Amino acid sequence: MIRKTLLILALVCFSGAWGQTNKELMKMGDAAMSNGQYTNAVHYYSYILYRIKEGADGLYYPYEITTNYEEPEKDESGALVPPKNPNNDEVVLIHKLADAYRLADDYKNAEKWYAKALDYPKEEYPYARYFYGTALMFNEKFEEAQVQFEQFQNELGDNENKFHKMATSKIASCQFAMNPNNTKNNITYELMDSSFNIGSSSFGVQFMSDDYLLFSSARGSEIDSTNTEEPKPMDYYMLDIYMVKVNEDGSYQKPEKFPFEINAADYHEGSAVVSADGNSLFFTKMDPNNRANTQVYASRKFNNQWLKPFPLDHNVNMDGFRSMNPYISNDGKFLYFSSNRPGGEGGMDIWRVELGPNGETSDAVNLGNKINTPQNEISPFYHETTQTLYFASEGHIGFGGLDIFYSKWDEEIEWFSQSNNVGAPINSSRDDSYFVIDEDLQNGFVTSNRSVCTSCDSIYNLSVHCNKVYKITKPEMKFKISGYVYDIATNEIIPGATVDFKDVSYKWEHFEIIADENGYYEHELIPNLQLFMKASATDYFADKALVYTQGETESKDFQQDFYLEKIPKGEITIEGIEYDFDRATLRPISKDILDNLIEFLELNSNLVIEIRSHTDERGNDDYNLDLSDRRAKSVVDYLVDNGISRDRLVPKGYGETKPAEVPDKDGNMVTLTPEYIYSLEDEDLQDEFHQRNRRTAFFVLEQK
Repeated sequence: MIRKTLLILALVCFSGAWGQTNKELMKMGDAAMSNGQYTNAVHYYSYILYRIKEGADGLYYPYEITTNYEEPEKDESGALVPPKNPNNDEVVLIHKLADAYRLADDYKNAEKWYAKALDYPKEEYPYARYFYGTALMFNEKFEEAQVQFEQFQNELGDNENKFHKMATSKIASCQFAMNPNNTKNNITYELMDSSFNIGSSSFGVQFMSDDYLLFSSARGSEIDSTNTEEPKPMDYYMLDIYMVKVNEDGSYQKPEKFPFEINAADYHEGSAVVSADGNSLFFTKMDPNNRANTQVYASRKFNNQWLKPFPLDHNVNMDGFRSMNPYISNDGKFLYFSSNRPGGEGGMDIWRVELGPNGETSDAVNLGNKINTPQNEISPFYHETTQTLYFASEGHIGFGGLDIFYSKWDEEIEWFSQSNNVGAPINSSRDDSYFVIDEDLQNGFVTSNRSVCTSCDSIYNLSVHCNKVYKITKPEMKFKISGYVYDIATNEIIPGATVDFKDVSYKWEHFEIIADENGYYEHELIPNLQLFMKASATDYFADKALVYTQGETESKDFQQDFYLEKIPKGEITIEGIEYDFDRATLRPISKDILDNLIEFLELNSNLVIEIRSHTDERGNDDYNLDLSDRRAKSVVDYLVDNGISRDRLVPKGYGETKPAEVPDKDGNMVTLTPEYIYSLEDEDLQDEFHQRNRRTAFFVLEQK
């Protein structure tokens, strides 16, 4: 959930709380719930129920990113068990404890206590069954969870209720999680070693350079031994930013903490990112005593030293609202971040600002409801090669908690497209966030609390889940393209056609292959191609296609068929060509039409054509021949001026010597001679046929 995204720490020692009355302890527990200190609430409510003897050790360190505890001495009963025959006061505590366990991210115990709470429903806790279903989801009991959500909706009976609608989404998520197609069996994940995962929490890996990674950690076991001062208890749980060098063999050196200017002693710093040029650092800074004071900071590098960090302006950090998880695009133009500022879809949303040359920011733009939901979206990461935004969301359909989703940039609408779940095992039934992956989409990292933290426990035996860094490995992407070449008129195959491949991004040399006797071709492709393809054959015009492996995030087989048109024996009229009256000057509309002919000739680069110009029979024969010849040359000059070789063009004026041919009302072809035209009684039709004769056309002379 969102409280896991950045650490909030409030060390509370309860050794002085044992003499409090139940009423006072209840108030303290309720206050802890209101302040987001849910593990403290577990302590207070449990103490009221079980009267743990005075003097028991109970140091608690409530995190927002996870829940951690000093190892205390356990009582004889181990985990707490709900009372069998509770009185009214105990029933209230059962409901309160269920909520506290859930909000403390201990879904194992939450499931047990909600199950007991449902045996003793209370009006003031109308959504206990919904939260029971949520706990089941987090514990990977999707089928049971779906039953609970459906029963909850039936009992609630209010389709407009917010929780009824949320239950509908949860039912869809259960079905999604149970669908084996949403698990990618060729993707592997592994828990990173102690270079990353030491101490109480590690998260938010980012690529800093070719051989350095950046991440955040609260690694209490690495308190500076050279410091002569006695460390404070909170020092073991403060978040700082670290960088780690990657060796040539893929192993990691010991992480180095960023300098004091970045990592302050009394604040949490995390979710950091360095600009592509290495000169700007953006990170999240949180006051451990005031969760609302969470802001995005920046620092600049000068003379190889990081300067004192400063908070970004109000376009990013709005007073009274949280801003965090910055990510800067490779070109340095955009800064993405998460914030619960007003104007969004609800909860934490993904926003974007433009960055000016001096660090100034534009107004923040919400990325909209294809990405953001009424619940929380955090940890944006933009993959430049595929133009894909990755982020964590608890509002879209998924496996439970925060899942990783992606949204591709759509060139047509110039905005982000619909979001998609990346699937398991990148996602789990727990909280998964801070996903990043390299340029080749093969090696990446994700932050997850999917595993129980075995180094932490409490006298209440909470099932503690700590955020840790996992490495994601995807197989090398493989692409293949195949298809057939057909005659567009007959739909028959064209054996032996030539298929040309040209990568417009220049990562591949231009080459061609020959379709077999069945008109079939196939070829392996590589990632990140922008491929222009052309199919051609003797006596046919060529056909083209554009195929992109660039932007693809999974292996794919492309199917691309081609349909070729037979070159006609006669001329082809270029409809719509107009000239100034009694002149050879092309009108603007004619140039637009000829641009299409240029594109056609570029595709069919093996053709030599004759540009023909015709007139009708009105006017002097010699004059008509001269005018048509000048008009044909005018067309050729335009084509040459726009890149078509003059060697491929032959201008020819025919005057009135080659009347057009058109079908009559019976479908028979007739030649528009003067005798035929003037034999018609319809004067409008006569004018139309005169216009047909005043035409510009081309004729294929040669196919090289």
